[in-house]
Amino acid sequence: MKSHGGSESGGVPSTPRISAELARATAEEAVRAIAGGSSHLVRDLDVDQSRHVLPEPQSPEEKLALLHDPAPLRAVPPVAGVPRARAFWREKTVGALTDISSGVRGMLWERTDLDTDALEVIGPHGDPARRLEQVRRCIAEDRAFVSVALCGSLQDLLVTSHPWAASLSVLAKVPGEPIAAAVATARQAMAADCSDAYRLLLPEGDWKLRTEDDVRHPVAPGYAILPKEFRALPSPLPEQLCAHVQFVDDTASAITEALIGGHIPLAVYHGGHVLESAVVLVAAAHGFFVRPLTEGGTVLAPWQCTGLLASSLAAGTDIPGLVLGRYEINAKNLAQHLGRVPLAAR
Repeated sequence: MKSHGGSESGGVPSTPRISAELARATAEEAVRAIAGGSSHLVRDLDVDQSRHVLPEPQSPEEKLALLHDPAPLRAVPPVAGVPRARAFWREKTVGALTDISSGVRGMLWERTDLDTDALEVIGPHGDPARRLEQVRRCIAEDRAFVSVALCGSLQDLLVTSHPWAASLSVLAKVPGEPIAAAVATARQAMAADCSDAYRLLLPEGDWKLRTEDDVRHPVAPGYAILPKEFRALPSPLPEQLCAHVQFVDDTASAITEALIGGHIPLAVYHGGHVLESAVVLVAAAHGFFVRPLTEGGTVLAPWQCTGLLASSLAAGTDIPGLVLGRYEINAKNLAQHLGRVPLAAR
């Protein structure tokens, strides 16, 4: 894992933090593991194809009856392949998550430069409440940890190959340093702490530090990412902001791909489990405006997003709904509009 570039303050790289290094290393391994999980699924599963067609007539009498009797010759047997196919995708999903976990753990154990012997790696398996309790225990005991949490549906990603279907949220912290965060999808990874932001360049495997000289292509006006629950909003969305709304199951994965990594200018993070909310800090550090999903409120700087994650971890609470945007005025207008709608503001 290499990194290059300079800080926004003057082109001089800042002193590397172990937390940030851990987050980047984990995200780099994760993006390769996620992509590798579906690379071998090159064709549909061949499951009892003979049971998916109507039975053909066997005897001469049955064949002759087709000319005179349109009724089915005999009952169609149940499709035995469906339960087997469901089991196949369940197994593939569990296997892919296990591969991600094993890959991350194996990579971290090999990183002797990061003093990973005392590091606690938490997730992605297990109950979210139990994993959160493990993280809180590490913080209370001043021990280093890396948390890896799945956002969205890994099975949907394997079945559809849609990069918005799932992603990984990474939070890392060593004693004496602020929390670092990273996000990884099947196509890209980004990382950040309260002062620096990085993007993984693939296939080279280099981490590029965000600077003020980075080229930012124009966004597509009117595009926005909203949680699928917002389809039922009683108030119409502002046409100039949301002419082309993308309603999604998992806002964290969609924001990673299409807002931070793409050209959609505006999104709503639906809020949720703090371990699945690394995208909030990553977006803020990459220059996006992050503000509460309320009529009031102000833009949250990266260090404030770090504080939001830290306080939510300490208290065991979820991250509230937020609006993220390339332009401050658009984020403010959408936040104020949705803040007046009861369903959106909950």
